[in-house]
Amino acid sequence: MPDVTQSPQSFYTTPQGLASVSQVADAMVRIWPGLGGLSVLGVGNAAPYLFRLGDSGTRRIAAWTAWDANTDMPPACPVPACIADECGLPFQDGEFDRLVLVHALGARANPLPVLREASRVMKDDGRLLLVIPSRLAGRARLRKTPFGADAAFTRGGVRQVLAAAMLRPERWDEALFLPVRPGAGAGRGGVLPSLMARLGGGSSTHRRLSVDRIGRIVCPGAGSLILVEAVRDVYFAQPVTSGRRGRRWFSRVVLPAAGTARQGAQDDLAHGPRRLGPTRLGLERHGLAQHGAEQIAMNPHA
Repeated sequence: MPDVTQSPQSFYTTPQGLASVSQVADAMVRIWPGLGGLSVLGVGNAAPYLFRLGDSGTRRIAAWTAWDANTDMPPACPVPACIADECGLPFQDGEFDRLVLVHALGARANPLPVLREASRVMKDDGRLLLVIPSRLAGRARLRKTPFGADAAFTRGGVRQVLAAAMLRPERWDEALFLPVRPGAGAGRGGVLPSLMARLGGGSSTHRRLSVDRIGRIVCPGAGSLILVEAVRDVYFAQPVTSGRRGRRWFSRVVLPAAGTARQGAQDDLAHGPRRLGPTRLGLERHGLAQHGAEQIAMNPHA
């Protein structure tokens, strides 16, 4: 039976979706424990997570960008929301203290326009939290979820993309160490069912939270989702000097300039052949023959 990826609107109304929100929001709160009095914008499908962040003094707005008006019904949103283009958010420059991007990049081949637009509406001292699937551990465990349709990254890939958008990663975390599907970890036999049973009572969501907290210590890097906090840094994107460019500079130093051999042949015809020692040859290559004339005259047979 082929896997069918659910839309975010339908997934986050299921028990698996609600459990996933609890696990990911638990990691978000560890990164941003206090957001009182700040303004937070959620881009993509971040509304279910915004409700778990901050308190009554936090200004929270959701910009739905991963919403298909042709196939999905308008979502029930616990915070004020609008439908917008992720590359043209209807907000002023530097309006928000925090940005949360969930399902915002989607399957884009070039995520830079989304990140640059998010950076535009973020204050100079603002912070951005990006939630994306892990290429190393997440694709197989995120099937039939909206994350399964999103582009997956390694941590090195995330650093490169953020650097191109003039953003610098500050903190890393991960979530969803168990597969997101009905009955995951509840079957018979295997390591995960045994671990879930040893965790004792409580709901399935509480046990999954416990597995995530243990997994960060025992198996770092094995989470299905990567959470990265980034800040704006105009000096972070530095041009990379290629090896070929360095070799061209080296060749200009070591090899003679164009026309050197032709000029030497003409001088031999006019004045007769001459011997050039290594000192004289090196000086001519660098255009320093006049400055070293006295040293050459003192040693004519060099």
